[in-house]
Amino acid sequence: MKPLSAGYYIKNNKGRAAIIIFMMFLTSFIFIGGNYVQSLWWYWEKAEDYSDKMVMVSCIPTDEEGRDFESFKQDVMADEKLTVLGRTGHGFGGKQWVSTLGFKMGAYTQVYNSAEDLKAAFDIYGIECDYSNLKDYSVVMSEAYAKNVGYKLGDVIDKAYTLDALIDDDSFMMFYIYEVEPEDFYRLNILSDEMSGEELYNYVENIRAGRKMDIDPRIRDEIESEMGVAKVIFFAALIVVSVMLAVTLNSVVTGQYIKRYYEFGVYRALGISKRKIKRKIAGEILLMDLIALTIGLGVNLGLEYLLNELVYLPKGQFLPYCSGIAILGVVVSNLMVILPMIYFKGRKMCKIDVTEF
Repeated sequence: MKPLSAGYYIKNNKGRAAIIIFMMFLTSFIFIGGNYVQSLWWYWEKAEDYSDKMVMVSCIPTDEEGRDFESFKQDVMADEKLTVLGRTGHGFGGKQWVSTLGFKMGAYTQVYNSAEDLKAAFDIYGIECDYSNLKDYSVVMSEAYAKNVGYKLGDVIDKAYTLDALIDDDSFMMFYIYEVEPEDFYRLNILSDEMSGEELYNYVENIRAGRKMDIDPRIRDEIESEMGVAKVIFFAALIVVSVMLAVTLNSVVTGQYIKRYYEFGVYRALGISKRKIKRKIAGEILLMDLIALTIGLGVNLGLEYLLNELVYLPKGQFLPYCSGIAILGVVVSNLMVILPMIYFKGRKMCKIDVTEF
């Protein structure tokens, strides 16, 4: 291995390199921190997917005798691209669940007028369910959600509703069946197996054409606006932690490079260019960083696996193994710690003159 290679210093100074690698390894825990933040969104992923396939429209008091609502209902029911399911105007709340971070959060609910209507919606959502016990006042929820709130099949909810079916899809939603006569339909669940998301909402909005009624906003937009602050807090904390690590690690590396003044002085005396010296320093630091991140990723994934299997999954919770915010957090933190070291150490070592010793 040549003296100017990135691995030469690490091979011949394992103890010193291990200290630097350990401190760089600490930045990898940003990864698990990002996954904890992302876990808040994990609970809503299915709700977002399902709500993208359904638009709920409500009759409003200012619509005299519900004329606008009735004419709109006739228009959407005649549209072959849409599946229209009438339902009661009553609202239903979901049971609060506890997130992986320990926060209590409310649930998204959908209400249907019959088991047949629920099945029509589930067919579009791609949900498999046992409909044999479903009836008026039945509730359907996922197994994970039931574990989280401590429910099991047959339990009575709010002294009136019965948990009659569990689905295996990790949605933290409650699906109610509440039967009323068609003349008491004051809301419509409008679904489509051809359109979803913004396209479906815009399609329904165009059919409304200014008639008086409410169209519920997309839950995806509401969740992002309410929970987006969690990402801001994460990155604010990340910057503070990264600065502290950068200062601490820079002190350790500076102490080790002071002991190498003679080495770099000899390099300069031999006529080795500044570019090659900077390349050597960058290579050493980046190689140690790569080792640290590789070990850190393995440790993080192993820790997350144990937490999920032993702690979270039995309680209907989950810690994602990888997420965009976790990867971005590690990259940002790593750059804040590594780049200043590469720049300042390379600059300093290029100024060493052997005649000063």
